[in-house]
Amino acid sequence: MTPSVVRHAKRRRWAVVAAVAAVLVSVPSVVAALAPAGASTDPARLRELVLASAGKPYQGYAESAGSLALPELPNLAPVTALFSMRTPMRAWYAGPDRYRVDILGTAGEHDVYRLPDGEYTWDYGDNTLTALVGEPSVRLPRAADLLPPELARRILEAAKGDPVSALPGRNVAGVAASGFRLVPADPATTIGRVDVWADPATGVAVRVEVTARGQQAPILVTEFQQLEQTTPVVEAPRPVPGSGYTVASAPDVSNALGALAQAPLPPTLAGRPVSSSKFGGVEGAALYGTGLAAFAVIAVPRAVGNAASDAAGKAGAVQTKLAAGTVVQLSITPLSLAIVRASSFRRSYLLAGTVTPDVLRTVAEELTNLRRGFR
Repeated sequence: MTPSVVRHAKRRRWAVVAAVAAVLVSVPSVVAALAPAGASTDPARLRELVLASAGKPYQGYAESAGSLALPELPNLAPVTALFSMRTPMRAWYAGPDRYRVDILGTAGEHDVYRLPDGEYTWDYGDNTLTALVGEPSVRLPRAADLLPPELARRILEAAKGDPVSALPGRNVAGVAASGFRLVPADPATTIGRVDVWADPATGVAVRVEVTARGQQAPILVTEFQQLEQTTPVVEAPRPVPGSGYTVASAPDVSNALGALAQAPLPPTLAGRPVSSSKFGGVEGAALYGTGLAAFAVIAVPRAVGNAASDAAGKAGAVQTKLAAGTVVQLSITPLSLAIVRASSFRRSYLLAGTVTPDVLRTVAEELTNLRRGFR
């Protein structure tokens, strides 16, 4: 056989190998493209199914991806990371009081167990099991809140009166899902739309997209990659030889930010009444407004306010002089942040919400002019 014939034969063999490899690589995408999408369904009915899905079991692998370039506010680095990066999660959900969520990262794995007798966390990096004591009225956000079923229910619960319309179905993790779009009615919110796809039979949400007002691409997407709607076995974690064991209070908003318990807040700010007083279990924090146009106000020590101002300043925040103080404002669509410092008392306020910066500016002016009874 001549050298040229040998070379041609080798090329043919490698061409066959390359073709087979290309087919193998493309099989998942081809299967996904050919898989049936969910049929269009009544969006109002599907919304009610999603809201009522808390008792529906599931287990699988999901990923959330956020694109909010949030500053590292004091004691809140793990929270800001949830909304600014990719978070891979494996979940076993048997019900609201029995589930396990593993957060998978390059630095190790962090597991959260919720059981009828309490809550536990397992940190593989520290090789430590922690039993969490207490049930804060408002806890800090965590990765499990970004699972599609959880995030969908939380958003829909907050925006029950907002209109929905049908979306084309799609196949997600083997589920022929139907979809709907929620568009907030309140013009003061910075959320433009929320798209949800769910199993039309069970109401379990399989994909959620949150898009800011005026933008085309979502700023937060969470979706199942693998999913089985079966009941998993979730048991309490057991310490292994050589591991540590600790008991700690469940983290909440007030502990993380040092909220001031002796700092009462007014019943109305920027024309919006308190929707949750003693937010986080203390007087110095409250939630104002309703739906997706709500904002939180937390009274904090001046040192915490200064640290938050410095972090926001590094992220491009703008400081404005007010008649009775200052406000540092930062907009990271769709989130608006503000740190308020009054001239007449040694206290700061942290403001955050999916509302326009003008709303928080009005709140800042009202807070710095509070009468003595609220100082």
